[in-house]
Amino acid sequence: MDNPVNISGQLLEDKVENYCRENNISYQRAKPGAHAIDFIIETGNGKVFADCTNQNSVGSVEEKLPHKLWKYHNKYGYSNVCIIKGDHKISATVLMHCNEMARTKNFDLTFKSCEDFCNTLTTKTESFFG
Repeated sequence: MDNPVNISGQLLEDKVENYCRENNISYQRAKPGAHAIDFIIETGNGKVFADCTNQNSVGSVEEKLPHKLWKYHNKYGYSNVCIIKGDHKISATVLMHCNEMARTKNFDLTFKSCEDFCNTLTTKTESFFG
């Protein structure tokens, strides 16, 4: 039986991929089960690295975010990353840890809903970072 958390994350990834396809946005999506960031998306301002974390209730997923950021930064050396999140409000402690990781590793970090993320991809006047 599939884990409902994995199904929820897969659905969020599918939404992002469908949006990119429908809007002719160039992207790479990680293969299921790969130890890779979910999306690398080409924009007019360069690559945007994005990972879907569709947590809609309390659980351990948010506790894994700082390690995920560290692991993927070491793999890709990105200068920016966006966490596409579900409805659950990430705790202040985890956010502080994530932001500390971004400062230490010198990358820009944002958290966006799927809708905000997709809107930002196609809005020319708004950028993801800074």
